[in-house]
Amino acid sequence: MIDRPLKPARLAWVSPWMLIGSVCLLASILFFLALKNVNSQKKYTKRALLSQAEVLMRSVEAGARTGMGMGWGRNQYQRLLEESARQSDVLFLALVGSKGRIVAHSDPGKIGGTLEVTLPEPGKISWGYRSGKERRFEVARAFRPWRSRGGGRCRNEPCPWRGAGLKEGLFIVAGLDPAPFEAASRQDVRQTIILFGTMLLVGAAGLISLFWAHNFRQARSYLLGMRAFTSTVLNQMPVGMLTTDLGGRIERSNEAARGMLVCAKGCEGRQISDFSGFSNVLQRLSREETVVEQEIVCTLADSTVLPLLVNAALIRNGDNQPGGYVFLFSDMSGIRRLEQQLRRSERLAGLGRLAAGVAHEIRNPLSSIKGFATILAGRARGDPRSREIADAMVEEVERLNRVVTELINFAKPADLNLSPISCLELIGESLRLVEKQAAGQGVEITSEVVPKDLQLQGDRDLMVQALLNLYLNAIHAMARGGTLEVRACRDASGVVILVADSGSGIRAEDLPHIFDPYFTTKPRGVGLGLANVHKFIGAHGGQIEVQSRVEKGSKFLIRLYSQPGPQSKKIPMEAVQDVRSAKDHNSCS
Repeated sequence: MIDRPLKPARLAWVSPWMLIGSVCLLASILFFLALKNVNSQKKYTKRALLSQAEVLMRSVEAGARTGMGMGWGRNQYQRLLEESARQSDVLFLALVGSKGRIVAHSDPGKIGGTLEVTLPEPGKISWGYRSGKERRFEVARAFRPWRSRGGGRCRNEPCPWRGAGLKEGLFIVAGLDPAPFEAASRQDVRQTIILFGTMLLVGAAGLISLFWAHNFRQARSYLLGMRAFTSTVLNQMPVGMLTTDLGGRIERSNEAARGMLVCAKGCEGRQISDFSGFSNVLQRLSREETVVEQEIVCTLADSTVLPLLVNAALIRNGDNQPGGYVFLFSDMSGIRRLEQQLRRSERLAGLGRLAAGVAHEIRNPLSSIKGFATILAGRARGDPRSREIADAMVEEVERLNRVVTELINFAKPADLNLSPISCLELIGESLRLVEKQAAGQGVEITSEVVPKDLQLQGDRDLMVQALLNLYLNAIHAMARGGTLEVRACRDASGVVILVADSGSGIRAEDLPHIFDPYFTTKPRGVGLGLANVHKFIGAHGGQIEVQSRVEKGSKFLIRLYSQPGPQSKKIPMEAVQDVRSAKDHNSCS
């Protein structure tokens, strides 16, 4: 019984730790961006406060310059500071000396006191946050309302503080309330935290979704690959396969099954009982629920009888419940033919052993009879009739001796003496043995070898004997003359040799038996010539094929393979017969 695997292969590289690491990396990136945004907000707040203080100081200096032209005194400048400091986010404005002594202040009560402030170096600005009753942002720089280079000193221009004992320059100090900016900054920070927190959640969800989607694609790709692999294996394997449901309805079939059962449009949808022989297997399988192996005979729609070896099993689903049946079957026709050939070989082997024994027992008496006939012929010189009878006896003995020799050659095993043989020399040597006999019967011989240096691996004597037997049969079939053609070329599997004649041909009913020993259609033939040819070619691991039509001639094709056993790619006889048109090529395919 066969269980269907339902669990997909686990993707080992995808682990929870990778997902956690990715989320932590994303969180680190977002935290860094949030921290950078907070620092940017602080820098923006500082720049905004500095910009406001700079604008305020420049407005005070501009007012002071205007007042100098109008002859203002201390009271007017004091009034200018008080009015400039009336803005809601301005805490105070003050003019101080280099020791921090307050010369003017937006709060008149603090004039003459000391202001704790960090004064800047010449040409620079100092700033900082100070805490007290109220937190403030202080900015200080040199007070430059005059055009002189002396900073805040009064020289040629009217000065409201002349005579106040002030010898050093003046500094203007602005105290600003940072609360509105800090409140806006805190609001931005909260929004940033919410934004980046949302981004973290969305990013984590996105990463998880990507991992899930990737795993889904991987699993889908794995399943599609397994499906394609399974389909390829099922369609390419030489064994037929049918799967059915529990009712025997065919659900799937492969190419081999469709070819064997002649289902041009597929076997799906049909009942397994439509094919004779399978019903018995199905009934047995439903009873036993085990693997069933049985040989059946299936009669196809075209009345072809096909012997099959069937292996069937029950298919179980993921719940271990019966889900259907699977039938695997192979065509036994080839095996049956091999069995017939084996039986034929065994029969021929036994016949060969019998023939060898008979030939051995006959040869010795034949030698004696021949000797006596020769003596009688010598003594009957004066009697022509007796001499004729004695010569006939010698001739018949010679014929019987040849028959015995053929019997012995057929019976003994073909021991090969393999060596490289030039096909051009092999065909030339074998044709020279029949040139006179062919010329005497008016038979024209043509031969062709492509390429000229074509070679085969074989036993020279046996190959010459095989070709000679084919030539003699061809010449005997052309009693009134004709053409004997011999062609040799190369195909993808090895060397092929064609022997064709234009003689009387072979009847269709005789073709299956021409290689059987002692089968002959000649009045005085023995029937061992073609049997020996078949034996010699088989000993070389080759094959011999024949085509013949009565009064049209016969064609014998010898295939000698480079590798043992028949090859899949063969050229037809017509391609070998047309080898003359392929002289300039290296093969006849």
